[in-house]
Amino acid sequence: MDILEKIYQNIRRQFINLPNTVPKTVDQLNKSVLNLRLPPFTKDNVLYYYVPLQGLVSYTTLSVSVMNPHLMVRLFPQRDVTDILFLSAGGGAGLWLWARPHMAAAAPARRFSWAFLGGCLWPLGSIFLWAILRSSVGRRPIIGTVLGITTAAMLTNIALDYFHYVELMFCGEVQLPDETYTPNSDDEKYDIDI
Repeated sequence: MDILEKIYQNIRRQFINLPNTVPKTVDQLNKSVLNLRLPPFTKDNVLYYYVPLQGLVSYTTLSVSVMNPHLMVRLFPQRDVTDILFLSAGGGAGLWLWARPHMAAAAPARRFSWAFLGGCLWPLGSIFLWAILRSSVGRRPIIGTVLGITTAAMLTNIALDYFHYVELMFCGEVQLPDETYTPNSDDEKYDIDI
């Protein structure tokens, strides 16, 4: 543990002693980014906006990698980038989940475990879906690529919509109905005749 503390202090000292040109460069980048209406480069924005955005790009590229692996071999002939894309997509999704308002009240250990689970399950479940779709499409790389990108966009949109709804419920803007379904209900409107 002592070694980790020394490493942390050394890294912190390096960042504190950065040359004077770095803050000027960051200020110039922030001014140009403001013209594009993107959030400025701060620690929180980089971790919870730009890294998840890069993870989304990796997620979309991962869909192409699974649905049309021959294209990825042509683009990256020296190395299989599927693992890198998976880790990047999962890391971006995990950081995005970490920053969600409905998770802010949770203890850091629980918050980390939930973000880690979501960051793993989202791209992994998508890979399984794309593998099934690829086997059904067969050897049609253009259709496979379009289908992969389309399903990636659809799944991302569904996830964003779901988390937006959860956050509206968490903030009290959406109320649960007074009568919700319970599996052990005696109410006849829930009975199913077989």
